[in-house]
Amino acid sequence: MTKKQGKYLSGFSLLLAGLMAAVFVYNWNDIYTIFVRINIAWAFAGFVFHFVNYIFRGIRLKIIAGSPNISFYESFGYSVFHGVISYLMPMQTGDISLPVLLKTTGKIGLKTGVGILVKLRLLDMSMLGCLSFFAALVGARMISPTVHAAWILASILLAVSIFVFQYLGEGANFIARRFFQISADISHYLKFDPIHFFITGCIWISICLSQYCMIQSIGLDLRISEVVFLSTIQFPLQLLPLQGFANSGNHEGGWIVALTLMGFNGEQALDYALASHGVLIVYVALLGLMGGIVSNKKLGSFLRLIWPIPLQK
Repeated sequence: MTKKQGKYLSGFSLLLAGLMAAVFVYNWNDIYTIFVRINIAWAFAGFVFHFVNYIFRGIRLKIIAGSPNISFYESFGYSVFHGVISYLMPMQTGDISLPVLLKTTGKIGLKTGVGILVKLRLLDMSMLGCLSFFAALVGARMISPTVHAAWILASILLAVSIFVFQYLGEGANFIARRFFQISADISHYLKFDPIHFFITGCIWISICLSQYCMIQSIGLDLRISEVVFLSTIQFPLQLLPLQGFANSGNHEGGWIVALTLMGFNGEQALDYALASHGVLIVYVALLGLMGGIVSNKKLGSFLRLIWPIPLQK
C-alpha cells in the first residue's frame, strides 16, 4: 500500500466512523430505550465467554509459536492486545500488531510472526465454516431458500479453506504472500494440525456463546443457529481493508444484512446493530483492562504459583 493510498483509506475510515457516530446520535432515543432495558446478567455472561475466548487464543498462540521462552501469560497478553488493537484500528492495521508485538519481545522474528498470523486467520475461517454449516442445517427464521443455499455453500467454502491452502502448495503460499503483502515463505504455517483446530473450535464456541448472551441482553431473541448466521455474514466483513475505527460500519453493515434477511425491518436492524456495537466496545475496553492485569509480570508470577501452565509444545 502506498502512502497516498494509506491517506485515502485513513480519510475514508474517519468519514465512516463519523457517519456511524452521527447515526448513533440521531437514533439515540431508540437506542437509549434498548440500553435501559439491558439484562445485566446476560451482558455479564457475554463478557465472561468473551474473556474465555481469549484464554483459548492465548493457549493456541503459545502452542503454534512453539517457543519455550514465551509463557502462557505472555501469549495471553499478546492475544488480548492484538484483539483489542485489531478491533479498534481500521484498515487491518491492527492485524499486523501481532507479528510486530512478537518481534519486539526478541523471541520470534517478524517473518515467523506473520506466518503465525496467517495460520490463525485460516484456522478461524475454517472453524467458522464448520460451525456455520451445522447451524445452516438448523436454519434461521424467514430466510429464503436462496439465502439458505448460499449460507450452506459459504459455510462449506470457509470450512475447507485451510485444506485448500494446504493442498495448493506453492500456489497457496503465493496467494498468502500477496494478500498479506510479505515476501517470506510461510508454507509451513499453511498445514492443518488437529490440536490447533480443536482449540480453535473452543475459541469459536466461546465467541458464539458470547454473541448469544450479548444479543439476549439487549432484548433480541435469536437462536444460537441464527447467531452463527449473523457471525458468518459479519466475520468476512471484518477482513475488508475498508472500515471505520472500532469496526464502525462493518459491524453495523453485517448486523443489518443478517437481521433484514431474517425478517426484521431496517429501522429495527439499525437500532439493534448500534446498541450491540456499544456493548461490544465495553467488552473490548474491559478485555484490554483485564488483559493488562493478568499479563502483568508481578501478578503473572503470583498466578503461576497458583495455576502453573507450561504448555510446552
